[in-house]
Amino acid sequence: MKILWSVFVASLIALPCFAEERTLEDVIDDVNAAVLSVTVNTNSGEQALGAGFVIDAEGYAVTNSHVVEDAKDIMVSTIYGDDYEADLVGADKVTDVALIKIKQPKGLEAVHFADSDNVRVGNTVFAIGNPYGLGNSVSTGIISAKERDIEKGPYDNFLQTDASINRGNSGGPLFNMNGEVVGMNTAIFSMQGDNMGLGFATPANMVQWVVERLKTDGEVIRGWLGISVRPVRAKDDNAVMQLAITKIEENSPALAGGLKVGDIIERMDNISLKNPRLFSAEVAAIKPQTKLKAVVRRDGEILPFELTMAQMPQDKNKKTDPEGIFHPQSVEDLGLSQEQLAKAVEFTDLQIKAYYDEKAQEFIITEIAPDAELAIKGFEIGNRIIAADNRKIFGEEDLRIKLKESYDKGQIELKIKSGASNLDVVTLKLEATK
Repeated sequence: MKILWSVFVASLIALPCFAEERTLEDVIDDVNAAVLSVTVNTNSGEQALGAGFVIDAEGYAVTNSHVVEDAKDIMVSTIYGDDYEADLVGADKVTDVALIKIKQPKGLEAVHFADSDNVRVGNTVFAIGNPYGLGNSVSTGIISAKERDIEKGPYDNFLQTDASINRGNSGGPLFNMNGEVVGMNTAIFSMQGDNMGLGFATPANMVQWVVERLKTDGEVIRGWLGISVRPVRAKDDNAVMQLAITKIEENSPALAGGLKVGDIIERMDNISLKNPRLFSAEVAAIKPQTKLKAVVRRDGEILPFELTMAQMPQDKNKKTDPEGIFHPQSVEDLGLSQEQLAKAVEFTDLQIKAYYDEKAQEFIITEIAPDAELAIKGFEIGNRIIAADNRKIFGEEDLRIKLKESYDKGQIELKIKSGASNLDVVTLKLEATK
């Protein structure tokens, strides 16, 4: 059975609400003229259909990046049958947002935008798009969920709706009942490509942020710290999530600022620590050269740092997974044979299983408990333990001896390789087993 994801969009600009107690029919009449049917002829000779919407009287409009990908020419049509040529101003593949400029616009109507942060689950909404090339079509529903991660990109933060959305709705707006855009219809989940009541819209605030940068620079310039993070639970409050640093890039602001793998981020200005995805998105939205104040917990100490944001490198800014989110490895990724995996031994004190690489004289972690101190500090499957208390390790028995010797002082210092060039020293608490 085939699972198919389709993709779409919306636009923004916060303006006043319409009058109260207006009928849905009146609201649709007011906004329908701002919605566009988009036809793209590609350089490869194919044709793509989608939707879009006008965001100002100058002729700027928004659609999905994938709708205008490889475009040779772009045509847009209004509900009144007016056809226009359009130029691509810029596109951001990471968020699937594109900005186009209509040539010689005449009397175009533009949408208004709501603050999508204020959208609530249960709000009534309606979508307008160009399903299957039929032209402007309206469907109604509610906001089914917020902050959805559909694994489309690193900044997923979708509004989920049950309003009917199909192929060709890509780039069309999702309106609230005041006729304001709350999101851009961007994706559906479907077995056969048809509506199944699972539609996803990029929040209006995110679209507006991207559009402003495309209009100014023709591209999206993002901030960069050079770290990846994973969620951990605060030890003093199991309901509170924090983020542990699992990777630090070379020549990054995080490395220059003194952060280390294993640090637990307690606070970083007003950036959300709710989950790695929101953290990554909010970091990327910060302008380069901005100063950030961070507070981290390292080996029981609370330490302050000041970091200076850099511009995200081009090779990362164009990827759909540029940086910032922890992706655990699987045992299959380690390149070990079944025979080697069978030789992995358990170290109860560390809450891990590890295979000893005799050639490199290192232990490769093959299993790690989620609540292990190593896991909480950001280490994972595939990391290599290369020294204990600053001494080389010569096999299983040698590491057990070193652990036993460390019981009296109540801790052991491990040197761990967590990447091609990342070497970290971490101190773990030890208690003698009875």
